[in-house]
Amino acid sequence: MRRITPSPSQLPTDGPPRHRTLRRRLLGAVLGVALVGFAAGVQTLHADPARANTTQVDSAVIGWDGDKDAAIAHRGGSFDIRDGKNTTARFGIYNNPASLQWSNAGGYYPALVTSFQRDNTTVTITNFGDKVTTGGHDYVAVYSRVTVDNHDTVAHTEDPAPSSGLIPLNNVGNTVQPGQTVSHDYVIAVDRFGATYPWPSDSSLAAAGSYDSHYAHMTTYWDGRLQEIAQLDLPDPRLVNAYKAGLIYGEIVKDDTALHVGENGYDQVWNHDLVGMLVNRFAQGDLADAKAQLTQFDPNNSPANYDDGHWTFPWPWAVYLQKTGDTAFVQSNFNRIRTEAHQIQTDATGPGGVMKATYDIDSMGHWTVDNAEALMGLTAYRYIADKLGNTPEANWAQQTYNTLLSAVNTALTNTINANHLTYIPCAVDAPNDGNACGQKNNANWAALFLFGRWNWDGYLFGAQQSGPMAAMLDSTYANGFAKLSGLPPHTYGGYTGFSTGYNAGYGEAGLASADHRAEGVYDYQFMITNTQSAPFSWWEGIPTAGTTNWSPGTHATAGTGSSPHMWGQANGSKVLLDSFLAEKTDGQVIVGRGLPTEWLRSGARTSATNVPIAGGHRMGATITSSGSAVTLNLSGDRPAGGVSFQVPAFVGNIASATAGTVNSATGTVTLPAGTTSTTVTLTRPPAFQSSGGLDLNGYCKSIGNTGGVSLDGTTANDWHCVTPDGDHVSMSMDDACTYAYPYAASVFSRAATASDPNSWACWHF
Repeated sequence: MRRITPSPSQLPTDGPPRHRTLRRRLLGAVLGVALVGFAAGVQTLHADPARANTTQVDSAVIGWDGDKDAAIAHRGGSFDIRDGKNTTARFGIYNNPASLQWSNAGGYYPALVTSFQRDNTTVTITNFGDKVTTGGHDYVAVYSRVTVDNHDTVAHTEDPAPSSGLIPLNNVGNTVQPGQTVSHDYVIAVDRFGATYPWPSDSSLAAAGSYDSHYAHMTTYWDGRLQEIAQLDLPDPRLVNAYKAGLIYGEIVKDDTALHVGENGYDQVWNHDLVGMLVNRFAQGDLADAKAQLTQFDPNNSPANYDDGHWTFPWPWAVYLQKTGDTAFVQSNFNRIRTEAHQIQTDATGPGGVMKATYDIDSMGHWTVDNAEALMGLTAYRYIADKLGNTPEANWAQQTYNTLLSAVNTALTNTINANHLTYIPCAVDAPNDGNACGQKNNANWAALFLFGRWNWDGYLFGAQQSGPMAAMLDSTYANGFAKLSGLPPHTYGGYTGFSTGYNAGYGEAGLASADHRAEGVYDYQFMITNTQSAPFSWWEGIPTAGTTNWSPGTHATAGTGSSPHMWGQANGSKVLLDSFLAEKTDGQVIVGRGLPTEWLRSGARTSATNVPIAGGHRMGATITSSGSAVTLNLSGDRPAGGVSFQVPAFVGNIASATAGTVNSATGTVTLPAGTTSTTVTLTRPPAFQSSGGLDLNGYCKSIGNTGGVSLDGTTANDWHCVTPDGDHVSMSMDDACTYAYPYAASVFSRAATASDPNSWACWHF
């Protein structure tokens, strides 16, 4: 099909035309395995067992909440079993096709679905884990279904060819008549929750229930867990599914209640990783295991004793205290928190009183990010001391903070002026061209933006901010992006390379900036479209990405660390939630701070519900738009400090508001406590630009609809994809735009004329 390109008159009517790379290198094997062809040669009568290959590039996890050794899944429908078995379960029916689709069932469940064409049939392999209790012991069992849909005119014999150990749950035969669909079901035990009791017998597993009953149990369980956290409804549903999958994968990767970073590379946790993972959980409202997880957190008990894991130790305690009001629990642990906070003053031994030298960015240096983290730790500690009524410690924290901030500002100002820099240097005492941050496509230039935490999270906790780290955010984003070589927009480079699992998190500091407030959302969309190593899974380091037989989109073709990498995904989830709704410690809630302007197109809806706010309360917010009118509706509990409605598109652009105090220069509408809605009228509605037309035929084929596209009428809504069976099914035009323009952030579709099927185009701000 030709690309549909509208004439200039057919425009939309909305408006006028930290990484901590050293230990990763030591502990995470660099994986240079090409994706295409990884499972060639499995077309035997029965697939041969193999040693578990947990280092394949396409790596996901399937398992259960709190299991010990989750299975590592790959796009060909195979999965690696550990826990002493050390084997790979696979199906010989997988024949390394030229194209396949790999996704989460239901969009986000930890049931991985591989679909491809073979012999004029569609083969679908689905694997998921469920908890099974038999013989008085708990196990994780993986249930598999191989479905063969014959859309040919003759019968086909298609043997799933399961590897040994897969226990059949039914017997439907291998011959599939024309128009018939058959499903072969299997089960195998993969984990014992860290115990050493014997594996269950084949007969007991087979008697423990059908594939369908366990699938129903699995989906019900995970939906229940998701109901405990903040719920998102966004114009890009892929982000919602990534957010949900991030919570679920984190539950599978953790051991009992102890959070881990990964399964296939980092099956443990580092102290600074745990800080960020805990904060994300508490900010989302995942508080059921919070006391146990905080109690277990010993910053000295880490594979590497990172200094910043001590300096930021008070932060998750502060977030827990803010969301719950549980002063008794925090008070009972105050001595632990105090010890780590005071370590900051002890470690401020660098030149002029900055933090001591560390190895945090591949070499020894007085890194800016370390000083920001120390400031964040002091800010969090001051908040805790205030809430507990410990005035002497609160005063100590503020005085130590002031001293350190003054030292950092002096050092940075001297370095910037002496070297005529237009950016915040990675080291407080040297420009970037003398360290790893000046290395080609090394993402460490952005370490401050995520791992520093001070710019955005410090602001939320009331930090007094001044100096280059506060004033030069936008120029540092711009300078860093401009220096990347051969990379598309909205990636920061790797270690070195194409991108990282922290890519969305690097956008966090942009929330405190003027010009990069939606960067976190754009960066997360980039990850989904271009760098997944498995459905909603990413390696920590992504040296290369490209076209594989998994479509649509491009995917990681090499990786370092672990996949999924839960610290990276926790950072992505947090910046996504904060971009829409974040709470300050004075009780005010900020809504829309990082909202992409594309999400203000007419008819768009952005919503969050069940978001935790101070004192154990939960609230929601919904933004809708129509032309120049942007409406905010609040639900749930009322924030004590009211709401600050501050969408980027509001800056210098507010004509009026039905409620609240307007400051058009800053783009803010301030709603007092108790106000539940306002409609903001913009002076100028958003003016979107055309990216170009769509390749609907290519898009349909990329999602497995081998018949391509069909126009089944005369209107813009009459385009359909044609399935291998010949059925005509609806499609997502927004997804078709993402397929056509993978580097265009928040690109969306719009038909200029409903009666003209050729008036579709893709648009961006």
